[in-house]
Amino acid sequence: MRRGQRDQEFEEFVVAAWPRLRRAAYLLSHDAHEADDLVQTALAATYARWHRVRKDDAYSYVHRAVVNAYIDGTRRRRPVPVERDPDRAVAADDSIDDRSELTELLAPLSPRERTIIVWRYYFDAPEAEVAERLGISVGTVKSTASRALARLRSSTTTQGETR
Repeated sequence: MRRGQRDQEFEEFVVAAWPRLRRAAYLLSHDAHEADDLVQTALAATYARWHRVRKDDAYSYVHRAVVNAYIDGTRRRRPVPVERDPDRAVAADDSIDDRSELTELLAPLSPRERTIIVWRYYFDAPEAEVAERLGISVGTVKSTASRALARLRSSTTTQGETR
């Protein structure tokens, strides 16, 4: 395959996959700018290997790269909570993400819990794949997911009672 043809194929993939990849990255990071960075990092790495990526598995390949980039980032630094100024106008590209019920729902989870829940249920990855990607046992994936889901259930029950 010629380079120009390969580039065009990659561009078409990026245009089609970008929204879903960005949304997944946002669910992991809870930060619109970091989500963009994660997707761009994953796509840059994928572009370098595009000739070896099976096209029917391209999305899966890139979303694994997004999660790996997120995990690498959390290993290097601890996230610093940022308080939102209620008077600050929401940027146009943040408005949908900031209002997402799913984002709000995942907010109380730790980065590890959030990663496992997003990987397992948003990406629909089997427990064995999640365990392999995160370098943990399948049992740890199961127990962490179970505890995280229990926390989510109890927090939604509590929120429902206060409304």
